[in-house]
Amino acid sequence: MSAIPDLPPSLKPIQEYLNKSKQLATVRPVVAHYCKVYAIEQGLKVRDKADKGTLAFLMPLMDELEKEKKEVPDLQGIEDPQMQVELFALELFKKADDQYYAGKANKSTSLSFRASASIMEVCRQWGEMPADVSEKYKYAKVKALEIWKAVQEGRVAMPPLQEEGG
Repeated sequence: MSAIPDLPPSLKPIQEYLNKSKQLATVRPVVAHYCKVYAIEQGLKVRDKADKGTLAFLMPLMDELEKEKKEVPDLQGIEDPQMQVELFALELFKKADDQYYAGKANKSTSLSFRASASIMEVCRQWGEMPADVSEKYKYAKVKALEIWKAVQEGRVAMPPLQEEGG
């Protein structure tokens, strides 16, 4: 693997997707790959075109993608990568939401909501999110922040009271 230079300041918005790609590379290679694809797509949109360092950063990532397509077995003949990415995002979301509604929200819950939102955002490379995923995306972002603030204040973020009898 070629050495990738430090992230140029104009590419800071893609850092989260690159981090997710690294974190998931061995456990969810398809999701990791498409996180990297999304990061590169976004990087090409937001980069400072006057800064040659941005292309010097993105080009080795593009080379990595091509290498992954040939070398990672899970990427060979993959069918419906969007569904795989979306399902993983929804798994993370459900885990965080279950923990929240169990009254056990903590820093990990906040990070899970944030991760699920980031992975849902990766699905935008295939077009608009379905309405149900879009709603969960918005909810996950709000809950991630709400729970994070509660943790910082030393309290547990509690779910709204549910009506008795359903």
